[in-house]
Amino acid sequence: MLSLLKELNERNIISHGDYYFAKLIADKQPTDLPEPVKNLAILLAALCSWHYAQGNTCILLEPALAGNLFGLAYRVTERNYLLDIQHRIWHRIEALPVEQWQKRLRGHPAFTEDPLVNAAPLAFQFDALYFYRAWQDEYRIAQYIKNALKSEPRLPFSVPQIREKLAAYFPQSDFSAATNIIDWQKVAVATAIKSPFCVITGGPGTGKTTTVTRLLLVLQELYQHQLHIKLVAPTGKAASRLEESVQNALRFLSRQMALPEALVQSVPQNASTLHSLLGINAFNDNTHHNARNPLQLDVLVVDETSMIDLPLMAKLINALKPETRLILLGDQAQLASVEAGAVLGELAQWRHQPYSRAQADYLRETSGYTVPSTENANPLRDALCHLTFSRRFDENSGIGKLAEQIQRGAAEESLELFGQYPELHFQAFNNTENEAELVRRVVQSAVQNYRVFLTQLRRLQLEKRDFNALNQEGESYAEAIQALFNSTRFLTALRSTALGVENLNREIALALRGENLLRFRHEQDWYIGKPIMITQNDHNVRLYNGDIGLCLAHGKVWFGKREVPTSRIPAHEPAFMMTIHKSQGSEFEHALMVLPTEPNPVLSRELVFTGVTRAKQRLTVFADEKIWKMALRQTVKRQSGLGKLLERLISMDD
Repeated sequence: MLSLLKELNERNIISHGDYYFAKLIADKQPTDLPEPVKNLAILLAALCSWHYAQGNTCILLEPALAGNLFGLAYRVTERNYLLDIQHRIWHRIEALPVEQWQKRLRGHPAFTEDPLVNAAPLAFQFDALYFYRAWQDEYRIAQYIKNALKSEPRLPFSVPQIREKLAAYFPQSDFSAATNIIDWQKVAVATAIKSPFCVITGGPGTGKTTTVTRLLLVLQELYQHQLHIKLVAPTGKAASRLEESVQNALRFLSRQMALPEALVQSVPQNASTLHSLLGINAFNDNTHHNARNPLQLDVLVVDETSMIDLPLMAKLINALKPETRLILLGDQAQLASVEAGAVLGELAQWRHQPYSRAQADYLRETSGYTVPSTENANPLRDALCHLTFSRRFDENSGIGKLAEQIQRGAAEESLELFGQYPELHFQAFNNTENEAELVRRVVQSAVQNYRVFLTQLRRLQLEKRDFNALNQEGESYAEAIQALFNSTRFLTALRSTALGVENLNREIALALRGENLLRFRHEQDWYIGKPIMITQNDHNVRLYNGDIGLCLAHGKVWFGKREVPTSRIPAHEPAFMMTIHKSQGSEFEHALMVLPTEPNPVLSRELVFTGVTRAKQRLTVFADEKIWKMALRQTVKRQSGLGKLLERLISMDD
């Protein structure tokens, strides 16, 4: 089996890590085992490693698995690797059924069937195979949620007091003039007041951060400004967006409700990254805050939860005190984390089910709304709220309509919308254009769009403006030019192809230089007008993965109001073009999205939805219509056991 895996590694079908983990298991296993059993153990070690790299936290042991090991069913190869694998794990003519794999490996020292009692590199649980560490992470999260659902806090205030506060912060006219429409923001706040664990989901513009701002104000009023609260997000960019949203919401509510300054100041207006909050060591992955040294917080709000992978979520859970309220915000329709796991997707799967009778009674008493309920509700449903009303995309918004069609996987209907709304533009790639011509079309569009901010930057240079000085609108010239740059952004699906982020960033910079809009010798140089994205966290200068900066003067880069010397900038890359993955947590007046011309595993409905919903007012798509349709029909289904584990743990208490 090892020789076969070595060949798959040499052909880049599996990674070096997959092969060497399998070799480690091969070297450690007893020599007296039957050869097919040893081969099966080696195979599953490589397969578990391969699946984890694909974002799956486990391998679901289903019959279809045997026909598509390592994705071989979609590859054309001279050798029938799938048949060769079957011959090595079973001596008979017919294949060894997947359902028998666990039984065949019973007693093998590298595998355990009871990971709570016996540790081993790999664990069988609930008809799935895990890395032991991945199972531990899922179990830790599931156990935390189970305990949180059981231990509702003793509230030092009454239901009438909650109702009074909700009525003040959610006047009926504030939501809709229509009758009999549930304001799910109000329901979400009522839910989070009662539950120590709450998940609030919703698409772009549904008001997740506005909702949580009102929640924090209500909590601080009810607890007499005594709560210690933190705001966090997975990346620096997402943290900045969270800060901006909370600050805007506080300003709006302060004007609308004449809130006391002490109350406003009791709500945090700064957000940090999860890595910074936990004190994660970049060298050994340990955290400063953990079970032995928990975070001293009363409330923790986590935005963009869809971006959080399984290990990071487990670290967060491990660092919380039992009495800390955890509020997770996110959009389950967006891309899942880059690393393994789909925590938000697993938790949000019950969001459309009815509430329990007790929760429905509580919500009716506090919010005034009657919500669907049942006798046999999943306890996790009572901690979930899904916001549906988009304030960014109204009923006349083409971008909003397009996002809805994408979520439904309506490929044909979504394409038709581009001809019906003036803010939607589809720049179709056609079969007669070669790769260089396609790149040139995208680059020409980038030159046209970025000419605006670069022309303004040149004018400010000629006027010798101090970029830290304030303009007539009361913002610094640095902030104004950054806002102009950030109003438009090009997004792409891939990194290393001709239409990938690396090549397009290079070609755009060269084309802008050719138009005398930029001046540099080498594209790696620092030059005025160069946009960058931070790719490595640096706590010393408070710059984090995803932060966007703009070089506005020799040796100086601005990140919002902050000016940082180029000598102190950590690892970064140009940011004329971003990957769609990196754009999560951002929004732009005009987003321009580039899709590859060939099928690629990264293409999915979630990827397209994420790219489309970065646009606020205008959207331009460069794509082949066939690729667009293919992407919308392909959804990301990560293999995870978190949902099953939650149901199992909760049912054990019934």
